[in-house]
Amino acid sequence: MNLVKLDAVPAVVFICGQLAAFAAEGAVVPAAGEQGKVEARGSGATPAAPTTIGAHGLTLPATFRGDLPCADCAGIRYHLDLWPDQVFHLRRTWLGRDLVRDDIGRWRVDPTRGALVLHGGGEMPLQFEIAGQDRLRALDMQGRPAESKLPYDLSSDGTLTPTEVSLLLGGEMTFMADAARFTECLTGRSYPIAQEADLVALQELYRQGVKEPGAPLYVTLEGSIVDRPRMEGEGVERSVVVRRAINAWPSETCERSRADAALTNTYWRIVSLVGAAVKAEADRREPFLLVRDLEGKPGYSASVGCNQMLGGVTIEGSAIRFSPGATTLMACPPPLEALERALAETLGKARGWRIVGNTLELVDEAGTPVGLFQAVHF
Repeated sequence: MNLVKLDAVPAVVFICGQLAAFAAEGAVVPAAGEQGKVEARGSGATPAAPTTIGAHGLTLPATFRGDLPCADCAGIRYHLDLWPDQVFHLRRTWLGRDLVRDDIGRWRVDPTRGALVLHGGGEMPLQFEIAGQDRLRALDMQGRPAESKLPYDLSSDGTLTPTEVSLLLGGEMTFMADAARFTECLTGRSYPIAQEADLVALQELYRQGVKEPGAPLYVTLEGSIVDRPRMEGEGVERSVVVRRAINAWPSETCERSRADAALTNTYWRIVSLVGAAVKAEADRREPFLLVRDLEGKPGYSASVGCNQMLGGVTIEGSAIRFSPGATTLMACPPPLEALERALAETLGKARGWRIVGNTLELVDEAGTPVGLFQAVHF
């Protein structure tokens, strides 16, 4: 990526038409037309640009840390990595509980409030007041300061120590000459895929779904972004480790999947139920799930192409529970009869949900996937 130095005047930086940040005089920024894929470097690599204080007031790149108050635990430990190219990685650890949540995405600055806004995979962006070049103060979901004497600050010593993150990832994969790469959609960063864990399964999904060798194919996976030895040369580089290959989606792209679909009021095409692939039968309606939220009264309807299932649904954060209601009672020919039983089993077992891009997974009490769905936008 080409870099330019702003010697004369500050610059206003826009991402996708939205004001993102300012770059101060003397800052080093990407040249025009270079806002595409960014190659990720290892945590021990020399930064692509020198550390500078932007007009937003932050010294970047840098890691911000702190323990914030928690209503039902000893505190929430934050590790927030910020890069000048508006990318962030965040790890939150609930102290005293077996709970860790990782997130990645892009940040922007609201100059009217002096607030840093993190747009990641969560439904609501996290917001922080910029309290100094090395200090952030957490704001509530409405962007207001907390009315409390408890500590809400994250601080930095001016250095970057990237954390490893593990989460659901959606992006475009390429594979050629035994080298696989993954471009993560939210950040646009490109990583080599480590030759370990579930890479073989992901390669097989790629081979089955790609139209021509070496072409990009949108895939979803459970993975980690970690340091691994470089395939060529010495040192380490940030790489993706595939913990679990989920699926390949030939009709999806990063452009379509950059924003996560909403759980409610979205038409979800059924892709698999309890591990078995689901396909539409000739002259039958496409198998689907629709979770409605009308006037605060959530419910669902679903079908595999025979009877229609209706019922209620309870959603609390990432937890979900379906309760059966009225169902039509037509006799279903094979294989619809077996698929209908699998749908009922999936909804009965579902205790959690997670979305990346346009894909939804339902999981049981143990976190084991029981259903996979794809958003369809009419």
